[in-house]
Amino acid sequence: MTQAERPETSTSTVNGTHAGDLDLELGPNTDSPPETPPMPHRTGPTSSRPKLPVTLDDVLAARERIMPHLHRTPTLNTATLSQQANTNLSIKCETFQRTGSFKARGAINAILQLTPEQRERGVVTLSAGNHGQGLAFAASKVGARAVVFMPESAVPAKVDAIRGYGAEARFAPTMETVYPAMEAFKEEHGLTFVHPFSDPAIIAGQGVVGLEILEDVPDVETIVVPVGGGGLLAGILVAVKEQRPDVRIVGVEPVGANIVTQSREQGRLITAERIDTIADGLAAPFAGEVSQPIIDALVDDMVLVTDEEILAALRLIIERCKIVVEPAGAAATAALIGGKVGAPAGSRTVSLISGGNIDLNKLANLLTA
Repeated sequence: MTQAERPETSTSTVNGTHAGDLDLELGPNTDSPPETPPMPHRTGPTSSRPKLPVTLDDVLAARERIMPHLHRTPTLNTATLSQQANTNLSIKCETFQRTGSFKARGAINAILQLTPEQRERGVVTLSAGNHGQGLAFAASKVGARAVVFMPESAVPAKVDAIRGYGAEARFAPTMETVYPAMEAFKEEHGLTFVHPFSDPAIIAGQGVVGLEILEDVPDVETIVVPVGGGGLLAGILVAVKEQRPDVRIVGVEPVGANIVTQSREQGRLITAERIDTIADGLAAPFAGEVSQPIIDALVDDMVLVTDEEILAALRLIIERCKIVVEPAGAAATAALIGGKVGAPAGSRTVSLISGGNIDLNKLANLLTA
C-alpha cells in the first residue's frame, strides 16, 4: 500500500512511525477533526473587494462534494523547522492525500460536476504529473476516459501512477509545447479540458485545504503556499481571506518558473518562454485567466526561491520530519527557512507540503548531489 493510499484511521502515525518518535507532533485539532465542521465565521469588510470568480460558498460546497472520496490530511508541528524558520511552524501534509498531493481535491470537484455527456466523451488535461494523477483518479471514480499530456521529461513514477489509475499518458517534447499538443487532441476527439489550475471547480476544491488549516490552527498568522499555476494559492486565498482577512498569505515560486509573479508585476497574463527548475510540480507554462485575478486581488506577497534553497529544505524535511516530499512540496518551507516570507519571530505559521510524488532514483540523486 502506498503512502498516499494509506487509510487515515488515525493521525498519530506518520509514514508508519509514531509521531512522538519524530521531530513532529500533532497540531491542536488534527487528532479528532469534526465530522461536521462548524460553519465559517465571515469577518472583515467585503464591499471593497472585487467580485471574484470563486467564493467561500463554492469552497464550502466543494468540501461537501469531495471529502467522502478523500483523506482529511494532518497538520503537524515541527520543532526543528520552527527553529530554522524562527517561527512557531506547522506543516500541512498534503503528501498524505489520495494520489500523493492536493491535486485530487480539485480534480474530483471538477469531475463530479461534469454533465453525463461530458463524462461519456471523456476528459483531457496537461500536467507535469500531479494534476494528471488527480484527474486520472477522479475519472476512475465515474468511469470516464482521461487523457493526460505531459512533457517527455516527466517523472517516471508520475507517469506510471497516471496509467495505474487507468488514464492515457501522451507526451510533447517540453512543458512549453504540451498545451498545443493537448489542444489539437482535444479538438480531434471532442474531449472536455479540465484545467490544471485555472478553473473555478479546481480552485474551489483546492480551497478546502484552507478550511482545514483554519480548523487545525485557529490562531494562524501566516500561511505559506507553493505556487505553480496558482490554483492552490487561489483556493486558499478565497477560503481564508473572507473568514480571516488578518491572516497573511504568501505564495512561493521557483526562480526558474515564476509565471505568477511575473503576471502580477506586469499586470497581464504571461506565458513562459523558458522553464528551468528542479520543482517540476511548479513548472506551469502560463498564468491562468481565473486563478491570476484572485491572486492579484488577495495575496499579500509573492517570493522566489532558488533550486538550491528548495533542495536544502527537501533534505531537512526528509531527515528530520521523516516525510517523503518532492521538490515542489518543499518550496514553501524553503522560503521560510531562507527568511524570505517576512513572518514575525515566533509567529504562528503554516507551511504547505503540497506533494510527495518523486521517483526514487531522482530522490537518491538529489539527496547525494
